[in-house]
Amino acid sequence: MGLTHASVADRLLEKITGEGIRLDHAGLMPYTNGADNLVFAARTVEGCHLIVKAPLRPGSRYETAAWAGRSLADHGIPVPQVIWCDDSISVESRCAGVPLTGSPERFDTSFSRPQSAVLHAARDAGVLLRIAHSISVHGYGRLTPSGTAPYSSLLASIQSGPETAARSGCLGELASSAVHIVSRNLWRLHDTGPRLLLGDCAARHIFFTPGNGAISGFIDLESARGGDPLADIAGFILREHAEISKALLSGYFANCPSLDQMWALTLHRARIATRLLLFHAGRNEHQMACRLADHLTADLQAINTETPTVLPRHLL
Repeated sequence: MGLTHASVADRLLEKITGEGIRLDHAGLMPYTNGADNLVFAARTVEGCHLIVKAPLRPGSRYETAAWAGRSLADHGIPVPQVIWCDDSISVESRCAGVPLTGSPERFDTSFSRPQSAVLHAARDAGVLLRIAHSISVHGYGRLTPSGTAPYSSLLASIQSGPETAARSGCLGELASSAVHIVSRNLWRLHDTGPRLLLGDCAARHIFFTPGNGAISGFIDLESARGGDPLADIAGFILREHAEISKALLSGYFANCPSLDQMWALTLHRARIATRLLLFHAGRNEHQMACRLADHLTADLQAINTETPTVLPRHLL
């Protein structure tokens, strides 16, 4: 039987109380779940709003998220404050406002029309991401709670990833072709040293306050890793509406992206899209799989013709 809010609430409440965190009479209230966590909302007796997480499977990375949060906060990046965590629970402050998706239940913005307030917030998020990506870490790959990662080079971290699962049909052929094309062009990536990445850079993880448009927090930092900053941006572009991506890019790049940066964006998009394509196709999520196939086809053409782009060409 899988974990449910009801099955873990008493245990979590006991732990929270044991750490001296006093909640009001409402206790733990079920909140929108993520892919990896059961999530509760709560409020302390002092009136502080909290988010409480419990992992859906072993191997939580709450302590890594706490380290990443402290590093980002030290550089002025708004993030939730982790009040207390261990392998089985994370108690953190709740960011005000709403995600760039408009609501926590919406996975991405790819099939929605963004409002002007969201576009302004996305631009500001790009400015903050540029600062976040200036933070150096020790190594490439998934970060430990002390901010170190296992690989000494960008290429080693990419090549260490899991092999792409074989799949029949046109999507499988596209994915197989992408693996070979990207592999032949990895030499174009410039290794400028590992930087702190969000790891799951998506509109649903960027909160802003609609009243003043200010970014209130980058949340869910369990996927933080060391890597090439443009991999974060590439992942965002694949998930989100083109106008939101353009807004974020306008804040992220102080000047027009260089040719090397366009190569990095194109290659990272192609390799990430390959994995996501097979993932969504395997779950019969055909609309998203077809969207990713369009992005991947455009980027493979750009690689083959040596004309890299900031966005997949059909979105420009």
